[in-house]
Amino acid sequence: MRISIYTVSRIFLGTLWLMGELGDGRKSPYKEKSRRGMYDLDTSRLPINITAMAGVGISLTCRVQVLECGNFHSVVWYKENNRYQFSDRVYVYRHHSGVSKAEGSWMGRASHIYETDTFLMKVLVSPLLLNDQGSYRCEITYEEPGRWFKDRCLTGQVSHLAVLGKPDQVLVTLENSTIVNNNTLLGPYQIGDRVVVKCSARGGRPVPQVTWYNGTEMITNSWDRRVEHENGTGSAKSEISVTVSRYDLGKGLQCRINSSAVPIPVVRSVYLDVEVPPVNLRMEPLKEFVDEGGKISVSCTATQSRPAAYIYWNSDPLIPGLERDNETVIKTNLTFTTTSTVTVEASRELASISCFASNKVLDDKKMSHLSAAANLNVKFSPEILIGSVGLKKVYKVVDDTLTLNCPFKANPKQVTVSWYRNNNLLSLTDLSVRSILPDNSKIEIKNMRRKNSGVYSCMVGNIVGNSDIVDILELLVEDVPSVQLTLNPTTPISEGLKENVTLKCAPLPPDTKLMSVKWFLDGALLKQLPDCPDERLDPLQGQDTRYTQIQQDICDMDPTKIILENVGRNFHGNYSCQGKNRAGWGSISNTERLRIYYAPVSLQREAPTITLKKGDNITISCLLKNPGNPKAEAAIWLRGGVRVKGESGLNLTLKDVGVIDDENFTCIPFNKVGKGLGSSVLLSIVTPPRILKGLSSLSGAPVARSQVELFCSVECSPLCTIDWLINGTRIFNGTKYILKEKVKLPDYTSNILSQVESRLIMNVTAWEGGLVPDRDTANYTCLSSNNTVGSGVFSSTLFRVHFPPRSIQISPRLQTVKENLRPRDFRCGAKGYPPAKYFWQFENGTRTRSGETLRFKSPVRRTDGGSYTCTAFNSLGNVQESVRLNVVYKPECYIDKEIRESILYLRCMVDAFPPNVTYYWYQGETLISSAIFSSATQFEISKGIVGEFSCQALNLAGLGPRCTIQINDPSSLLIEEQDFTLITFGAIFVSIFVLSLILSVIFCRKKSDGKYDITVIHEVQDDLTIRTREEKTSALENKTLNQMKSSNGCSAIPAPPPEDEPVITPPAVHTPSTAAGEKAEPAPTAGVSNFGRASTKQRRRSRKMLNRAPTELWLV
Repeated sequence: MRISIYTVSRIFLGTLWLMGELGDGRKSPYKEKSRRGMYDLDTSRLPINITAMAGVGISLTCRVQVLECGNFHSVVWYKENNRYQFSDRVYVYRHHSGVSKAEGSWMGRASHIYETDTFLMKVLVSPLLLNDQGSYRCEITYEEPGRWFKDRCLTGQVSHLAVLGKPDQVLVTLENSTIVNNNTLLGPYQIGDRVVVKCSARGGRPVPQVTWYNGTEMITNSWDRRVEHENGTGSAKSEISVTVSRYDLGKGLQCRINSSAVPIPVVRSVYLDVEVPPVNLRMEPLKEFVDEGGKISVSCTATQSRPAAYIYWNSDPLIPGLERDNETVIKTNLTFTTTSTVTVEASRELASISCFASNKVLDDKKMSHLSAAANLNVKFSPEILIGSVGLKKVYKVVDDTLTLNCPFKANPKQVTVSWYRNNNLLSLTDLSVRSILPDNSKIEIKNMRRKNSGVYSCMVGNIVGNSDIVDILELLVEDVPSVQLTLNPTTPISEGLKENVTLKCAPLPPDTKLMSVKWFLDGALLKQLPDCPDERLDPLQGQDTRYTQIQQDICDMDPTKIILENVGRNFHGNYSCQGKNRAGWGSISNTERLRIYYAPVSLQREAPTITLKKGDNITISCLLKNPGNPKAEAAIWLRGGVRVKGESGLNLTLKDVGVIDDENFTCIPFNKVGKGLGSSVLLSIVTPPRILKGLSSLSGAPVARSQVELFCSVECSPLCTIDWLINGTRIFNGTKYILKEKVKLPDYTSNILSQVESRLIMNVTAWEGGLVPDRDTANYTCLSSNNTVGSGVFSSTLFRVHFPPRSIQISPRLQTVKENLRPRDFRCGAKGYPPAKYFWQFENGTRTRSGETLRFKSPVRRTDGGSYTCTAFNSLGNVQESVRLNVVYKPECYIDKEIRESILYLRCMVDAFPPNVTYYWYQGETLISSAIFSSATQFEISKGIVGEFSCQALNLAGLGPRCTIQINDPSSLLIEEQDFTLITFGAIFVSIFVLSLILSVIFCRKKSDGKYDITVIHEVQDDLTIRTREEKTSALENKTLNQMKSSNGCSAIPAPPPEDEPVITPPAVHTPSTAAGEKAEPAPTAGVSNFGRASTKQRRRSRKMLNRAPTELWLV
């Protein structure tokens, strides 16, 4: 039998372990670690979940796989500790030895049962503790080596145990942490009090939930706190704050602890002893009417109070001895009802009775007591209310209205009132008598006459009885007096005569006497006569006879007459009077005017000063204290003591005041009585600073000037000062600048107030270098100071040094343009001050144009080509510069015949620009010659050559038209036909023309900007040479002639370009003057001379060179 080394090692280690565990029966000093490296969990089986209550017993089951793995050796239970990643062994069982042992947290509480029929190993744990919650793993060791190491035999079996526990402690406490037992009555509390109750539950698993209920309703506004430990246990707390109200009466506060560990909630209850005020106070019964002298019994009931309410009484007026009587208290459920009854005797004075209810709650909280009141209705006969001052006398005037009132008190108030005059029943149907109130207690007498006088009485009655007839008042109806006023004398009185005036206020019939008279002047009370004091005796003088007599005389005087002595202006006005008799004051009399004549009076005071701005308008009024009578309407006006002509009114209007008006003005009013003393006013004319003579916007001096002066004049009153600034910096008096200032007094002729003149002298001799154009350009400012009237003013000038034009520039310097096209504008500019003006001239001084731009408004002709001169000038000098305009046009020719030495020569005469042309000779349509040298201009006609001959020229402008001549044989006839005289003169003319042409070409080529110099026209065409006849070499001429002879004068001669062949044209160049959107003008054209077939390469080379032409060379 073969046993593996691993099996032997396992048996050996197992034996050692068993000896260590069971040898002495003691526990190993270390915790055994889980053998997870050997045993794997059985993932094919779900863990067993077990939930149990703490304190009971449970069994954990582990299946032994005997059939699959054989007999087992041992079974070990481990409790998983996930926090520290190891397992604690809690139970071990050795099958062969039958030894079992509970360890760790199971020690003393665990045992096992092995069921051999079901192969189940069960471990019993009792009692179960909260700490037993967790995951438990069962590991089985089998004996048979062959099967022992199978994977399924090494798989551990897991059971999850959840232990539930009831809370250990439930407490109810108050805000001060006082512990409250279950079903405790708390209080007493009054409504509005705040009660804080806390409920807490500790221990148990899971953490309990604490909830408060008020009866059957859950309290939601509680403050809850919950603490849960790592092992699932913890505590919960709920705190409520209850504001006591009537709703809490008889209801308890329940704390309910809910947990899955208890089948029903744990309840702790407390009850509140609530005190509440009475809710309602009602008074009953009350009869509608009570006869005076009868008894009144009233009850008041206060309900729903705790503790019981007390009731007290009050009445209006207060009845002495009104106290609580027969008070009863009845308890209804949790509250009390209090009833109190009083009985009083009815009297007319008793108006109301009231009761009040309160209890301890209302008193402690100082709240309003409940109240109930009722008005008492005691019936009695009417009583007329009249004062104790006696019978009242009333004086009325005819047509007045009188209101009579009969005051009374009665119950019921439904009464009837009867009126009497002089004990006779008054008829209320009279038109003059009107009842105001339905019960006739108030009547009105209108349009009274003397017959309405008498004593008026009234009587009041109701269902109980009638009052006595009581006198109300005595009425006396009288007419007020009418009066008439007279004056003596009636004519106007002069104040200077000191006369007396008598005024009489007489009563009109039927009145003959007045008790008193009021005198009025212009509607205002002047005096009331007699002026008799209420007390006839002076309390200080006593019974002094002299004083008494004086008083008596005043009281006995006639009030209808007064005398005005020494009347003056103060007595002037409208007089009226008003008389009084027993009926009272009558109407005011007629008005009489007392007229007093007097001179006007001027307002005498120190002459005021009026300050005006120059140019303002003002109207001066004559100041009158009194206009006089008759009213003064004219016055004499003085200006500075001199009368103002044409002014006689009371107002003087001055327009556009100026220097002449800065004076004292006096007004003297007058009327037909006399004139016043006069009043004066002083006018002070001022003006803000104003420039009288300022600086021009631009100023300057020639560069050679040695001294320059600037002048500035400012009008200002009050005076101001003048400062000078250069570029904003103040200038001070010194060697470079000299400041001079002068003050001038007001000028009446020019209407200018005080003015300040200032001169700034530039001492140029002290300046370095004198006047320098750019350096000495500056802004000079003449600045005045402010005065009390306005802000300062200033005048500025831009000073520049004047110098003649210089540095003239023209653009472009040269233009070449094809005939019948328009060239670009020539622009001319130069530096100078004053700014330069410009004009242009053609070569011979004609065609003069002004302006800095030379513009060709129409296409140019060949006669427009030449030199144009721009002249820039100002008052100090001028400067000139020229430009050139070349007009390019195609060659035009004609053929001239010449006979020399009996030989006929044809000469091709050409007019072209540029004159450097290529000549093409044709016989018929056959090209027989093409050259640019001088010999090409003529053609020799040999004997026997007849037909049509033509010449055609080519230059930069293009190919010109052909010119043709017909030659017939024999040529000797042509010679004979010639006019020798004409030939002679023609030869002389041709010689002179050729010589002039040669000299012109030589001269023009020497000039850098020659008129016909193609190199100048095309400045960049350095390698494009248009050869002239003088530049041709004899070798080239001989080579050409040889080619002509070798080819019989045909095939080797280069043909001219066709007339419709496009001319070599440089690209259009946009210049800065070509604005966006403008159409660029076409570039010029140029022809190129060629030799034979090589002309194609030369054309290409010419195109390349022309494409490199500068902007000045583009042709329009």
